[in-house]
Amino acid sequence: MHDVAVLGGGVAGATAALRLAQHGLRPAWITGRAQPGFKPGEHLSAAALPLLKTLGSDAILRSQVHRHAHSTYSAWGSDALIERNAIVQLEGPPIVLDRIAFEAAIAEQAVIAGAQRMDGSVQDVTIKTDHWQLAHDTGAITARFVFDATGRKARVASRFATRFQADKMGCQYGLYTTDPATAPRPVTLIEAEERGWWYLSVLADHRVVVNFYTDSDLPGFDTADLDVHARGTRAISTYLADYGLSLSGQSGRATSNSAWIAPAIGAGWVAIGDASAAFDPLSSHGMTTALWSAITAADAFAARDKQKMQDYADSVAKGVQDFLTARRAVYAREGRWTDSAFWSRRIAPVAPDHAATQEG
Repeated sequence: MHDVAVLGGGVAGATAALRLAQHGLRPAWITGRAQPGFKPGEHLSAAALPLLKTLGSDAILRSQVHRHAHSTYSAWGSDALIERNAIVQLEGPPIVLDRIAFEAAIAEQAVIAGAQRMDGSVQDVTIKTDHWQLAHDTGAITARFVFDATGRKARVASRFATRFQADKMGCQYGLYTTDPATAPRPVTLIEAEERGWWYLSVLADHRVVVNFYTDSDLPGFDTADLDVHARGTRAISTYLADYGLSLSGQSGRATSNSAWIAPAIGAGWVAIGDASAAFDPLSSHGMTTALWSAITAADAFAARDKQKMQDYADSVAKGVQDFLTARRAVYAREGRWTDSAFWSRRIAPVAPDHAATQEG
């Protein structure tokens, strides 16, 4: 019988496994199946640095596979590109990560600290009177408490609490490359259009990631058409042309809707990371939230402090409310396409409870 199990191998899962181990526990950590190739979601806010220092993991960011994002340009509300330079940000510049390398580094620390890593996915979860039975790819374990870090699927939490979503946003993404002798200028670009918005960022190895965000239920385009539409933009198409960038063939889709569990804790479980609250990528705080939620919930569990765990759940709820308010304000700054379904949906008020759509 394990005292605690962590389900999920992303940033939240790895962080929870590490933090619990740092408290002298030996969590059973079921990581899920590793996905080959590129993993989108590479922008880490500078606000994450104190959290990484808490873990003793801040040295990870000194790896040459990551870079500081000093310049961000956005065409939001007009066709003009407006620069925001990190020199004016008191907390320092954000980081553009090699996401897979970042997660692997935290995972390695978790195992060294004492987490019992079990690669593979959870196939079935059964709750008994005082413990959980967790069947996974290579066997089964029992645990008294579960950390649900299974992302938006929330394998455990969604069975015992209501999950809400504010939108149906999805992401189409592709990786671009150029001649090795050509080093693209390391920038981040954000560009709004009638159907949604675009994001471009240069990785430390000079590959360029291009994402397009829109709602999955709106008329869009196949992932195979991503390059065609990217070259129909204003700012991003110019950047692609200037550096001779071409789609490398690594393209795909990812779910990126805003969703949350209410409440984020229950009898014998806690939701962390995207399983507790997943926010619009425009906020650039997904990984920071994952780190914070994993550390805070792990500290509360290790202290066996029910009030601290409730305080964590209350903070998640407040964070959702604050996010929805900020989200509406940011999208309202783009007034060129008020009749567009994508934009009009985002300036309509969304309550953090039953006024939002319940996920099935």
